[in-house]
Amino acid sequence: MRYLIKGCESVERVKLLISLTSISSEPISEAILDHLCKGHDEAAAVMLNGTTQSNFNRAMSRLNEVAGIVEKIKELDWDKFKSVK
Repeated sequence: MRYLIKGCESVERVKLLISLTSISSEPISEAILDHLCKGHDEAAAVMLNGTTQSNFNRAMSRLNEVAGIVEKIKELDWDKFKSVK
């Protein structure tokens, strides 16, 4: 499932998600930011940052996994607050 939407994510959120992964390549991080925050197509983001599509795809897949885990944690926390009266 995709949790991250092209052009709709804040820079701060994406950087925090990246910090929860082992993504350390600056070109990959910048390509992800260009795609998720600025709305560039994947191919354009990859080309602008001098990386490869396969590395970008792998990083995006991992980032979506981490975003999914964060969303599940938020749901658990929200359920806990809803039950407190």
